[in-house]
Amino acid sequence: MSKSFSWLFLSLLVALSGCTPAVHYERVGFGLSTQTNAAYWADRLGAGWFVDWSVRAWPAERKVQYWQTIRVQQDETQPDLESVVRMARTYPGQVWIIGNEPDNIWQDNLTPEAYAAMYGKLYRAIKNVDPGAKIAIGGVSQPSELRLKYLERVVSSYREQFGAELPVDWWTVHAYVLREERDSWGAGIPPGIEDDTGLLIEPEQHGDLDIFKGQIMRFRGWMKAQGYQDKPLAVTEFGILLPEEFGYTDKVVADYLKATFAWLDSAADPETGYPLDEGRLVQRWAWFSLADENFPTADLVDLPKREFTPAGNAFQAFTRQRNQP
Repeated sequence: MSKSFSWLFLSLLVALSGCTPAVHYERVGFGLSTQTNAAYWADRLGAGWFVDWSVRAWPAERKVQYWQTIRVQQDETQPDLESVVRMARTYPGQVWIIGNEPDNIWQDNLTPEAYAAMYGKLYRAIKNVDPGAKIAIGGVSQPSELRLKYLERVVSSYREQFGAELPVDWWTVHAYVLREERDSWGAGIPPGIEDDTGLLIEPEQHGDLDIFKGQIMRFRGWMKAQGYQDKPLAVTEFGILLPEEFGYTDKVVADYLKATFAWLDSAADPETGYPLDEGRLVQRWAWFSLADENFPTADLVDLPKREFTPAGNAFQAFTRQRNQP
């Protein structure tokens, strides 16, 4: 069947069904922590990309983009290096995130020096087989001053270990608003950092829009100071983690999604933003999450019912508005 005939046939089916082809807003995506059909939900939500903190076979030319994530530990990676190299060779042109919250003792849990070593090893292995791959630094839990201290040590340690500046195609960051204190709720203290406290917020501030904005603006300023203003930034994880008993009702969560999406879509600063994107601070962002068993407060979808939550409806309304001609 020729391509032209295939397109005519598809168009006829669409017309007869009364449906319109899915349109995806490439800037906005979601995290996927529960097994389901990601492409199906991306079509319904209008999402342009997703991440699921793993590595999978996903050709770069697919309509919905997938960002690969390599989990890193002290002496190993998941998947192993051989599998990473094989996937990079088989599926070129991917974005590869190296690590997931290496600053968090409950996630990849690496000192800045250990993370710099793992990043350098994986960066070289992937670029060796696919020079066109885009390598992204793993997002810290939030762009707080304490986490920036962690990243500054990553940058300096990389320079010491490899004799060069840290090479990054994409900067990523998570953008939660969490408490930083030993033996408390929240993001804890990064491994290798001696401070006992950092950002001391209370649960009612977890969804504070001003703190959210301030941390993103601080991170872009930090990127410029480190010599990375010319790199794009993706917020690969953010949302509401605390349950409803702390005041995070369906309406509060949906309103937070609306407010953060609107700001991320338009926030710009010619002094610190990405020059190739009209000075915008953030080029992509992914809501956490589509559906998560451990942190369901901000779920976009009720999977058993196969329907949107109020947050999912707000997500879809946002992308439909952006995709209007």
